Amino acid sequence: MIDYEIMASNDQLQEAKRRTSGALLALAPVSGLGISGGKLVVYLAEDSEAIRNQVLEIVRQQAPGVEATIVVTGAFEKQ
Repeated sequence: MIDYEIMASNDQLQEAKRRTSGALLALAPVSGLGISGGKLVVYLAEDSEAIRNQVLEIVRQQAPGVEATIVVTGAFEKQ
């Protein structure tokens, strides 16, 4: 048996980013959102299991079928 990973299209990812951005950016540790490698990327200033679970639950509920990855970057600063 061969497993095929179905990647979301760029349009689907843009729509998922738009739908989830309000809820995700309302979480204090979330410092940004992006798209990379066929996934929604959520950038965190601080990491914890609780926040990871919240992020993944929001994505699951508001953008079903879209895969998300979490990247801990620390806080973004204006340069």
